[in-house]
Amino acid sequence: MNYKAQRQLTGLALSLIIASLLLLAGCNIPFLPRQEIDSFPMDNELIETMEVTGILYTLVVNPQAAGDPDAPAAIWVPSSAYQRGSYEVYTEYLPKPEENLEVARAEPATDEIPTSAAPGEISQDEITAAVLDREEELKDNLKVNLKLRRRALLFPSRISIIRPEIVTLLSLELEDKLPLRVDETRDPKLLQQGRLLLNRSEITHKAQKWLQNQEIPTPFQFIIFLDSSPGRNCQFYTCTWIDAQTGNRVATFTFRANLEGKLLRPLVPENPVPLQNLINSTSWWCKIRSRQEADNYLLEAGHRSDLDYGRELTVFRKAVPIKDPKSRDRLGFLFREALGVVNVVDFFAADSSLAQAQLPLNDSFKSAWAVAMPTEESEKSPAAVIPAE
Repeated sequence: MNYKAQRQLTGLALSLIIASLLLLAGCNIPFLPRQEIDSFPMDNELIETMEVTGILYTLVVNPQAAGDPDAPAAIWVPSSAYQRGSYEVYTEYLPKPEENLEVARAEPATDEIPTSAAPGEISQDEITAAVLDREEELKDNLKVNLKLRRRALLFPSRISIIRPEIVTLLSLELEDKLPLRVDETRDPKLLQQGRLLLNRSEITHKAQKWLQNQEIPTPFQFIIFLDSSPGRNCQFYTCTWIDAQTGNRVATFTFRANLEGKLLRPLVPENPVPLQNLINSTSWWCKIRSRQEADNYLLEAGHRSDLDYGRELTVFRKAVPIKDPKSRDRLGFLFREALGVVNVVDFFAADSSLAQAQLPLNDSFKSAWAVAMPTEESEKSPAAVIPAE
């Protein structure tokens, strides 16, 4: 066999081997990985994200969970840190305190009366004084300064109207995982307009326009709405938050439904610390109305807002809008004309309560604003800038 014929046979053999390998690669053979599982692409549909005040967060495995069983299994970190792979620095493992160290804790009050070395020498006055002291101690232990729930209005959109079960589940999870109270609108005109709203930017514009037409401030700290978009394997629903003071979008997160329309729980992200920080950093207020009885008032907030007995609220007559002098964009508002302080003394209905003034308020009013902030802080705030119309 000459050299040329040998080269042709060798080339033919190599071609047959390559063709055989390509054929086997397309077959479903257990020991030969197929192309779709051999590669390791990043499936963006499976990455949990949320955006809060302009920062995108990603849900990642918590490195601290391996050494601390009480630590959450997953945490939210800025997406930039996740992409760099450097989020471990946010949750460095800290050694636990030694077991023999004393830990300060509140001991439950008991009815036992402390006795001296000579029990027969205790007078009745001393016993009475001890009982009173123990009662005061019990009252102090029972005082709980709850984080007040901010109020959110669920602005109507086509999704929230045609899928009311989503609204119900979302509201329950929001109130369970966040210090938030969610209300739905009953305005028939607003509901009729919402049936046509599908696009997120369109709903945002309608909600912002609605805010501009409301009194300042609104009874709500946030406006929340839903929109949807199709995915490759799921239907996506996005929950968008608007700050009622500025009208700006401040948060978004997404949940899913399978192709049959069944919602995939949870709807609200687990351990949503960025959302909790957003809510807790927002001012709290509610409407307060006068009654016929002197120094007694009605508050449009109660148990559902986590108001507790004795809570002090500062009463302001009005709220002044703060606008940018150049762009005239609304930056928020400032409460003005403090009238005094009231305390919560009783509750009624689902979310209403009664308040009583510590001292007579400076002036009478039909309605005003009760704010969870001391008067001194408001007086130190800068004056509102209101450009000429």
